[in-house]
Amino acid sequence: MWPRAAHERIFIRDEILDLIDGAVYSSEIPWVKPHPEAFRTAMRAVGVTDPGECVYVGDRPYDDVHGAKSVGMRAVLVPNSDVPAFAGAEPDAVIPRLADFLGHLDRWAA
Repeated sequence: MWPRAAHERIFIRDEILDLIDGAVYSSEIPWVKPHPEAFRTAMRAVGVTDPGECVYVGDRPYDDVHGAKSVGMRAVLVPNSDVPAFAGAEPDAVIPRLADFLGHLDRWAA
């Protein structure tokens, strides 16, 4: 598992660290995705209690998409060719890059 510092180096490199309102890292909590508490911990980190108000973006169909959907969140998949598909994981959207996410978010917020 990647430590916080490894993630933050990438966020700094990509100039998005200041866009993150809350951060939870599997290396710092007792659960790993797709465990429901991993997602609930992320919700608490940003002060949200209703999973229906959340969208989880990830590249792992089982861990990220299935896990988020299991707790009532929307899930967006950014495919990674190294990660196999999972039949029980139907994302609400599939985007080729993170920048494409905002169009979906605007549509869901309307």
